[in-house]
Amino acid sequence: MDQQPPWSIDSDTSHKTTIVGPDLQQELHWESLYPADDRRWQLARRIAASSSFARSTLLSNFLLYVCDRALSGKTEEISEHQIGVHVFGRRPGYNPSEDNIVRSYARHLRQRLDHYFEAEGKHEELRLSIPRGKYVPRFEPSKQPDRKISEGDAASESRPISNIPEQLLPARPLSASRRLGSRQFAFIALALALLACGIFAWTFSQHGASASADTSHPLWAQVFDKSRQTLLVPADDGIVMIQNLTRHSVNLAEYISRDYLAIKSPYNIDAQNMTDLDQQRYTSMADLDTVLKSSRLPEATPERFTVRYARELHMEDLKDSNAILIGSSFSNPWVELFQKNLNFEFDYQPKPNESVIVNHHPVQGELPIYKNDATAPSHRTYAVVALAQNLNDTGWVLIIEGLTMAGTQAATDILFNREAMLPVLSKAEARNGILQPFELLIETRSFGSNAPQATIIASRIYSKPAS
Repeated sequence: MDQQPPWSIDSDTSHKTTIVGPDLQQELHWESLYPADDRRWQLARRIAASSSFARSTLLSNFLLYVCDRALSGKTEEISEHQIGVHVFGRRPGYNPSEDNIVRSYARHLRQRLDHYFEAEGKHEELRLSIPRGKYVPRFEPSKQPDRKISEGDAASESRPISNIPEQLLPARPLSASRRLGSRQFAFIALALALLACGIFAWTFSQHGASASADTSHPLWAQVFDKSRQTLLVPADDGIVMIQNLTRHSVNLAEYISRDYLAIKSPYNIDAQNMTDLDQQRYTSMADLDTVLKSSRLPEATPERFTVRYARELHMEDLKDSNAILIGSSFSNPWVELFQKNLNFEFDYQPKPNESVIVNHHPVQGELPIYKNDATAPSHRTYAVVALAQNLNDTGWVLIIEGLTMAGTQAATDILFNREAMLPVLSKAEARNGILQPFELLIETRSFGSNAPQATIIASRIYSKPAS
């Protein structure tokens, strides 16, 4: 049986916090501050007592805590750390970067809220939501498309919720000029997304189950070291779209500071729309496939394995933790920290099929540059798998990067193919049994209806960190 992914949540019954029955009898880690007669608070209590939340007291308490603090004007207490302490009973000194329980439950909380308003809460006059990337709830009138409202009715209906704090209100509508920009932006973003999905769908349909059923090899035990946290960081496809729209390559410093938001797009995308795109979380199906396969490895113990979105990563995370970085520096700028020490370096251009892999020190039979050949019948592309030490040389970072999604998929296939990996790992193994840093250059191509074939065409193994 496949191992359950570490971010899935079943119904919980072991926590001492309880919420039972329609009266919501509570034994909480926090004291409610908000008056019970407010209709927004009453809505939150109805949702917490609904069948959508009945199986998880922790989700109910999560919802009630953030609503109580928001409606009381104490939004500074709605942080990942405070939620972990007051809702999930974590110690005050716990580190949220090493314990992602709040983020995991937040995703399920949003799903349960959507389910509630689609089913038993479909006639609610107010709608409650938790915006992605934040924990402060928002209350807004439910959309009633079949009901015609006069101006007088609309004015009267708006008055009862006029005292909602500004941070709980929906964003103001865009101006006419901005709406035009939004349509242009949506068209471009949709075209890019469809192109990317089309390429991957073709690749995946050709791919099949090429990886070996036996994926065990020494690399996994080293990357998922039980003595430290392992972070798995998928690519940020939102930053890829921003670079394509601005024709500007974003480096790590700009990524961390968000300075790229000030760059104007030649497609007349306004700053608000660029900010909206920056706040979304996009990644590819190829990356999700890598996450899923990694989560099923027996070495990936849930308590030491965390999936982290690239924009939520910090420099400190890569100093002593282990990590798996998916994507090149173009889609996952954190790779830049290690790319400078690698022989096979990605040179990305924000234009299709113009990016290449530079081979800084070619040996006999190797090319100095490897580039896509998407128009030829072979559909050839390349990828790199590299093992490097973390920033403090205390752990390991595994990098999986491809020129295309097909390249990333090929790199994943190689990694999970025991037969392909064992010869390389045997050469990389030191006398003490520890694997030394290495790089693999991978080529993948397909012919006609045949499945893509991933092959290691070059390798580098270092007796010390690559330099």
